[in-house]
Amino acid sequence: MYKKAFTLIELLVVIAIISILAAILFPVFAQAREKARQTTCLSNENQLGMALEQYVQDNDERVFFRANWAYSRSGYITPQVNGERWWNMLMPYVKSNNVWSCPSDSNPSPSVDINGNKTILRSYIALSTAESLTLAQVDDPTETMVLTEKWGTATETSIGPASVTDSWIEPFSGDFNWNPFSPGQTWTAANCHSGRMNCVFFDGHAKSLSPSYILSSPELTGCALVNAYPFSGAGAPTVTSPSGVGTPPNVCASFTWPSQ
Repeated sequence: MYKKAFTLIELLVVIAIISILAAILFPVFAQAREKARQTTCLSNENQLGMALEQYVQDNDERVFFRANWAYSRSGYITPQVNGERWWNMLMPYVKSNNVWSCPSDSNPSPSVDINGNKTILRSYIALSTAESLTLAQVDDPTETMVLTEKWGTATETSIGPASVTDSWIEPFSGDFNWNPFSPGQTWTAANCHSGRMNCVFFDGHAKSLSPSYILSSPELTGCALVNAYPFSGAGAPTVTSPSGVGTPPNVCASFTWPSQ
């Protein structure tokens, strides 16, 4: 009596069907996993947004400043201490180190806490375009970005600027521009969530945006703020100045500005 068994053709058909199903389902699973990471990251940024709103209310409706920088609007040009780093200014309102890391960032920047210890693994970066401004100076707080995402340590050294622990991001230096060395990715701002990035706004809310949408808006890039409230000091950037050698073009120069 013969035992029943699969023929070679039947086995090949089964293998082909499994391969087709895997090719269809694996990208779906990957997208679902990335969507979950994006949601967690957005939750982190919502908490940072609430911390930002509380900080602004406690500091005469003014966003945190950029210390020890030649063209900070605050005029506070002194050696920076740990408590003056923007994330430590928000920490009393956050009171947790866990919200500073995006799950999609495998190499967040080790950043110092108020005591100088690198206990904060940071995936987020502040926009210099909004620093030191008050609520009264910002025409549309809902369209004024204050924080966004940055590339992690390993990724950034291979596709972007060499400085991987930057605290601040500058659209006029091309930080939101497309990276010519890595198609589909932005330069320093990280569009790591299926091509999109999460952003925190002056009014405290957070949402996901595409780089193209950001680059098309003088408000979202912060260029409108640089035009309305220019920086002063040696080497201060303007909305028309070129970027440095070897960096992307000044995105602010692409907009038309009213005569001063």
